[in-house]
Amino acid sequence: MTPDTPDGTQTMAGASAGDQQLGPNAAAVGTAGDQQLGPNAAAVGTAGDQQLGPNAAALLAAEHWSLLSARSLIWSEAQSRATVFLTVLSASIIALALLADATGFGSQTTTLALVLLPVVFLLGIAAYIRLVQINAEEFQLVMAMNRLRRAYLTLEPGLERYLTTSDHDDQRGVFGTYMVDRPSRRAMWLMFVVNTPNIVATVDAALAAAIVVLGLQVVEAPRAVAVAAGTATFLLVWLALFLLQRQTLSPFRHQRPRFPTPPDRP
Repeated sequence: MTPDTPDGTQTMAGASAGDQQLGPNAAAVGTAGDQQLGPNAAAVGTAGDQQLGPNAAALLAAEHWSLLSARSLIWSEAQSRATVFLTVLSASIIALALLADATGFGSQTTTLALVLLPVVFLLGIAAYIRLVQINAEEFQLVMAMNRLRRAYLTLEPGLERYLTTSDHDDQRGVFGTYMVDRPSRRAMWLMFVVNTPNIVATVDAALAAAIVVLGLQVVEAPRAVAVAAGTATFLLVWLALFLLQRQTLSPFRHQRPRFPTPPDRP
């Protein structure tokens, strides 16, 4: 039996001196601190001015697992779409290389290339757009999980120092969950440059340039014109696709944070 404290709650056996007391819903006992934690899941903390009932912990856990499953599904889809696109591209290039070796890169090779490459290009555009949508959905899911952490802290406030990820659902809080503290505009654009959609966009831009160059070769345009047109096409397509990634941040523009990060938070 563990002895009762004067206020009627029980102390946890084995806790060292000065430790915080964790409620039955907490995962572990703290080692140092001076904050008293809520004794049970039916704590009268509020979330949106409503009290959390005795089943809150179980319901929040179920929702958390649901969000984790959704994140797993969308990232599986992202990997599948990128893999399918690159596989079709590789197969097309191999087919063109075999045909070019057999015909000496004659008109048959150029004709087949002008048939295959636009199809692969459209497949790449579709993959890119979906990857951008998946990134936006990922931000929405992380925002939802941050709100759940806020609910966990409503039940057990003393757990805050044990959480690495954020419990705020604004832009700073979401990037805090990704371990990015106080993201600057430069850091965000750098993240867009190195992410998976931008890799697909670069391949798409190269495909568009190749199609333009092959088309100009068919009409026997000067080589300088073909090179200039190919370079311009690559830059225009890449820039257009890169700017499209601004839709990734749409959850922050179209939703008002329920639990914004305090301005004085370090």
